[in-house]
Amino acid sequence: MKMSQYLRQGKSENYQDAEEKGLLKAGDVARLLTKKFKEKISAAELTPFASEWHHAGVFKSGSSLKGKRIYFFSPAAIEKITPEQVLAGRQQPVKDTRAVKGWYPQYFRMTDPVSRRTYNKRFVGIYEGPAHKAPKGFKALPEETFKKAVQQKGKELKAGEDPVF
Repeated sequence: MKMSQYLRQGKSENYQDAEEKGLLKAGDVARLLTKKFKEKISAAELTPFASEWHHAGVFKSGSSLKGKRIYFFSPAAIEKITPEQVLAGRQQPVKDTRAVKGWYPQYFRMTDPVSRRTYNKRFVGIYEGPAHKAPKGFKALPEETFKKAVQQKGKELKAGEDPVF
């Protein structure tokens, strides 16, 4: 299908085929399950249980066009969905709030004054706080080693080098 036809109809060929097969959209399934379970269920909560998805609708995002995903369910897949599965998806994972101390590779963008090329340089960064907010590449250290690491904060690291504390 050409893009101009897709823009006019707002549905891909696969989307139209799914409708012809009798597959139900996520919004319809959410309404059915809300009545069945007597618990408000949104279409977004059902996406992990979908049989398939297809593009439908086109909207402008910046300078490009993006398609919206519509999730489809077969009648057999709907019967397998239980209220426990939906409620399990709602629960937020428990955050690791224990206090940690350690170091991580910190990157700064540098510019070569002669060639004007930019590159990243690694430095020793220090983090002290809750574990769930630790930066990428964080490595925990024991208390004595951490005190030595604090003294080396901001030290430049060569490529592939790990600091010795």
